[in-house]
Amino acid sequence: MTKKTTIYFASSNKNKLNEIKSILRRLQVSSCKLQGAPEGFSVNENGKTFVENAYKKASALSKKLSCTSFADDSGIEIKALDGKPGIKSSRFFRNGKGMYEIVKKLRTKKNRKCCFTCALVVTNEKGQIIFKTKKSWHGKIADKPKGKHGFGYDPIFIIPKLNKTSAEISPKLKNKLSHRAMAIREFAKWLKTSGKR
Repeated sequence: MTKKTTIYFASSNKNKLNEIKSILRRLQVSSCKLQGAPEGFSVNENGKTFVENAYKKASALSKKLSCTSFADDSGIEIKALDGKPGIKSSRFFRNGKGMYEIVKKLRTKKNRKCCFTCALVVTNEKGQIIFKTKKSWHGKIADKPKGKHGFGYDPIFIIPKLNKTSAEISPKLKNKLSHRAMAIREFAKWLKTSGKR
């Protein structure tokens, strides 16, 4: 029996970790064990891009535990708001208040285009980048939050082809379509070719 390689996820966000595990299972990446960051782990996410923030988190954990680790940084970018909240999405969310602020700000805007963006970075024991990718999921902002699935800004992100928000579709379908799913597919390919699967 092959021993599973442990790769640490530089985040305490259980929703994200469960989503990533689910996507990797579906992609049949089974001999890699994902472990969340130790309790209390935090990094000052003051990078200027999603990739920079993902790198800061992954490299900090790699150096702390002398391990291979990965991190994602994601957010929603809204055309009519000049790409905001972008890298500040999680801080702007504020238990849903930010989501309602976005809906209010876009009431008079014709352009409701937006995208979810996810950057994923893997670092080695020395904190050096050994893999990175960035993917975007394009959609538009809803008139009001709809749906009970997902988390974060899912209730206001409309998937044009389905005319439903990300929170109105099943987690299984979201894990096939989302920005994070796209990034994880690239991550899975890397895991399989790097021998860490």
